[in-house]
Amino acid sequence: MTLTRDELRTRVQQLTPEELAILEQQLADRLWRKRWNRWTPYPWQVPPDHVPTLGWWLQLGGRGTGKTDGCARYMVAHVNGPPCDPRLPGGHRMAIIAPTQGDAAEACVNGPSGLKAHDPRVYLRQTVGGTIARWPSGAEAKLFGAHTPDDVERLRAGGNRCLVWMEEVAAQRRLKDAITHSEMGLRLGANPHYIASTTPKPRTELIELTRRDDVIVTRGRTREAIHLPQAQRDHLMRKYAGTRIAAQELDGVLLEDIEGALWTMAGLDAARVGATPPLSSVVVAMDPAATSTDEADEMGIIVAGRGAAYIPDRNGFQRQHGYALDDLSGRMPPVEAARRAIRAYHEHRADAIVAEVNNGGEWIGTVVRQIDPTVNYRTVTASRGKATRAEPVAALTEQGSAHIVGSLPDLEEQLTTWVPGDASPDRLDAYVWAMTHLMLAPAGNLAAVA
Repeated sequence: MTLTRDELRTRVQQLTPEELAILEQQLADRLWRKRWNRWTPYPWQVPPDHVPTLGWWLQLGGRGTGKTDGCARYMVAHVNGPPCDPRLPGGHRMAIIAPTQGDAAEACVNGPSGLKAHDPRVYLRQTVGGTIARWPSGAEAKLFGAHTPDDVERLRAGGNRCLVWMEEVAAQRRLKDAITHSEMGLRLGANPHYIASTTPKPRTELIELTRRDDVIVTRGRTREAIHLPQAQRDHLMRKYAGTRIAAQELDGVLLEDIEGALWTMAGLDAARVGATPPLSSVVVAMDPAATSTDEADEMGIIVAGRGAAYIPDRNGFQRQHGYALDDLSGRMPPVEAARRAIRAYHEHRADAIVAEVNNGGEWIGTVVRQIDPTVNYRTVTASRGKATRAEPVAALTEQGSAHIVGSLPDLEEQLTTWVPGDASPDRLDAYVWAMTHLMLAPAGNLAAVA
């Protein structure tokens, strides 16, 4: 018998709360199965038959290759498979770790390739302990970030898990600590393990993962991602064909040392430090975006300091060392860039904001003064080529007197992939200005702006 819309509404209104809950669950189950059965995976999204205990399934892929989609699908299948611990509600207790907790919610749960896209029964719940993605069965995945020291502290108390999804591994600022602390709690069930998704970048931790016997790597290329519009794929390939950007961002190739690059990952790692010593000077260096088009460069904003103590470098010379403290770069309107730099100036008790002005950056001083006239603002003008300016700063790293504090993945990627002769990225330029001002520029070389 077919009911009219009004008859169906009347029937529903007559249901008891218990009957209504059962109906809602049945409808959700039908919707989930409908979505589940119409998914067509790429070859690199097909998971391995078995991931070793405490091992990894690592998806490396270019843009648009469905890395997040593949991991979300895997987690939903895991939840609907055999329970890892029958004593737990739903049998599963998992974790999702992304560059920030907001990224975990937006990309891994709510986004078009997230958990909800594969299982609409998933819902986010805010609890005293944090944000949790939960299934009606009671299975759950707690959301974590890996950006700030507080994020790492939350991971220390993250609890025991049967599955950990690491989203955009190469973009996680505190990746090493995130792996260490999540692995401590990866001990529920007979086969606790990781799944991971990332566009490859030259991170030491990522390179080490790809060399492990218990890490299964699958790779996808943008040119083969048929769910992306053909016009978009053709545009990207025409624009970047033959470049390192194409290899990394489109073909999913993990680039290690680049021939001709001034910095190497091994060199950065050798000079890396975990904490900042007492500092005698701090600057916030800004390098303006070159254009204002849709594909504009980033605004480079780097915070760096000079140590108070004289410490031997690798050559035995006593000198004050330089430390890159933070990378606040990004694509943003001029006013937001100035506000971000001013906020860092006060938070780090900096001596000056240093800005390059002969690349369209004259506006920086005007905007900074309008927002906060108390800021000590200085300008630098490039009188030499970028390679000539960058080489002495790269030499500081080789000498063991210029250090990155913790991890600044986006800056490190630019340092290790830029070759003189190419257009230099803005994070790198801001870093060079900062270290030049702190360690190489003679007193009085920089013009103070009144």
